[in-house]
Amino acid sequence: MIVLRALSEGQHEASGGHTVTVSRYAPAEGGSSGWSCLWHFPGTDDPSVRWTLSLALASQEEGTCATVRIGLQQRSHSFQLRRPNYQFSAPAIVRTLLREFEASDAGRPIKPTHSTLRAGDIPDFVKWLTDDRRALPVVVATNYPSTGQPLVDLRKLSRELSGLAHVVHLSTHLAARALTDRVGAERSAWQGTVRLYWPKFKADAKPYEHKYWTPIRLLEDDEALIDELRRWLGSVSAASVPENPALGWMRAVRRKALAESGDIPDWVQEYIETTDAELRGLREERDDLKKDLAAALTDVAAMREQYALVSHYSAKHAAEGGQSAAPSDADASITTVSEAYGRAKAEIGDDLVFLPSADASIKKFSEYKDPEKLHKALLDVADAGRKWSDGTLGKPFGEFFADLGYGYSAKNPAARDRRHKRHYEVKYKDNPVVMEPHLKVDESTGPDQCLRIYWYLDESDKVIVIGHVGRHLPD
Repeated sequence: MIVLRALSEGQHEASGGHTVTVSRYAPAEGGSSGWSCLWHFPGTDDPSVRWTLSLALASQEEGTCATVRIGLQQRSHSFQLRRPNYQFSAPAIVRTLLREFEASDAGRPIKPTHSTLRAGDIPDFVKWLTDDRRALPVVVATNYPSTGQPLVDLRKLSRELSGLAHVVHLSTHLAARALTDRVGAERSAWQGTVRLYWPKFKADAKPYEHKYWTPIRLLEDDEALIDELRRWLGSVSAASVPENPALGWMRAVRRKALAESGDIPDWVQEYIETTDAELRGLREERDDLKKDLAAALTDVAAMREQYALVSHYSAKHAAEGGQSAAPSDADASITTVSEAYGRAKAEIGDDLVFLPSADASIKKFSEYKDPEKLHKALLDVADAGRKWSDGTLGKPFGEFFADLGYGYSAKNPAARDRRHKRHYEVKYKDNPVVMEPHLKVDESTGPDQCLRIYWYLDESDKVIVIGHVGRHLPD
């Protein structure tokens, strides 16, 4: 370990291959001043690489500008069987600074932890999300319906993106719906989706400029999302940080001293100035290309889900056009129970929560005679749940369903009966709950044809949780 003390200007060497170069800029007439320290040291576990730590401070009228850069260089030019592979993480000093000092972005604190929002917080959130002054991206995570939790570790995500992005958790499905109402379905996040909103986002922005990760991809590997965002946003952030003014001042002083020494011809000085101008242009072009590449990669990744997203919400909007979605020409082609169930889930979106027990129950109901009736019944339950959540139902569930031609029971003694209650218990948000309300869709005499839809009412989140779709449960 090497301890850096107050070093004089110049180059200093220490044992173990450590080299420290200190430079200062202090004009005689006063005003802005600068200081820089460049520290080179070899890798402790790999002698073929060298680490570089650069610290620059510039004192200006508006305050002090501090820049820290960490680099890794290939030191050996000899043959190597395999190049070193390093896994980088967010520097701990960034989280320490954010905890110890106040930092804000368009008036909102920059924190090393995530923020939790409910439906009532969304208006102010959208106002800030669309603020042109916002400089950092925003990563929004939503709950997966069957678990009531995000599909990504928010604590680890916030840790790895400290200082690179804001991490926000929409804690209820009502919060996700409120965001959808304000920015549009194609620009929102829902049902376990994670979405990235770049600065300059607007409610009429192109949807696929702001990348999102579907639940399917997150269920496969949620750690990949964290690694991808850390590398991606880290690279964009590093490329966006301008050179510290102190370094520019010192370079100009050295160049001036070299020119005044008379050691170089005029044509060489002119060549240097021309080369510097070209270098500045190339750097600007490089930064623009990096931004264009990031946008292009976002478009390519998002287009993979574009068709599914558009299809999902076009069907959902069609279903929301009336009290219930009447069978359309597309519905007439529904020929199997699994097709009816899958299409209904896609059209309903987050208006209902479908538990794994519901998915399992429908597989045992494959011989049901009327898939179209099953499809319509699920859409009608979703319509009731949406109106109940919004406070526009205007009547009891029983009356609402009776007007549509269904039977309905709010209570079921069998759910509390010692012999049968296990059939009515399901797990929701890691807790056991009891399904009592159920819709009587079809009264066929066959046990596999008597269609029932059982659910649990989540009073806190105001959502209907479907636990069973299929045959009549034992009573």
